[in-house]
Amino acid sequence: MQSSTSHRSSIGSLNSQRGMTLIVGLIMVLLMTLVGMAAIRGSSMQELMAGNMRDRNLAFQAAEAGLRQGENLLTNATIPAFDGTTPGLYQAMDDSSNTGFWDAYGWSGASAGTNMSLEFVASQPRYVIEEVTSTATLSADGGAIDFSSTLKTEETIFYRVTSRGEGGTDGAVVILQSTYKR
Repeated sequence: MQSSTSHRSSIGSLNSQRGMTLIVGLIMVLLMTLVGMAAIRGSSMQELMAGNMRDRNLAFQAAEAGLRQGENLLTNATIPAFDGTTPGLYQAMDDSSNTGFWDAYGWSGASAGTNMSLEFVASQPRYVIEEVTSTATLSADGGAIDFSSTLKTEETIFYRVTSRGEGGTDGAVVILQSTYKR
């Protein structure tokens, strides 16, 4: 008699356990869905970051190419006058050594365009060359500067070349600057 009662209690406990498998299965499906969604989101975020890095790299290379073309102009035997008549060639501009100056600069009209037809960029790089004059006081023996040595000055001309390049979109912009002594 005892075996039939224990048999009945085990059947009764199985009947009460049948819905639990469904609940555990649904929870596992939900967890797998959350893991899959997180993987998809991470993958798309990495794709966006890779695209932005490519755009930034294209902009950097375009600005570098513009910088080199501006420097190549300075290697010619004769260079144009820096009187503002040639676009992109100017005397030193006020505050042009500050970064914010070039962000607000009117690049489309007040700079020289390049003729290299780079591929995959939103627009071709542009550059500006400034003629910067520096006066140095020379000491006769390399020692301290006295009154007579202040009368001996040497004027040196430097050129500041600033270039702006865009990447695959106009939102990726790089501005580079170099100083050239001729």
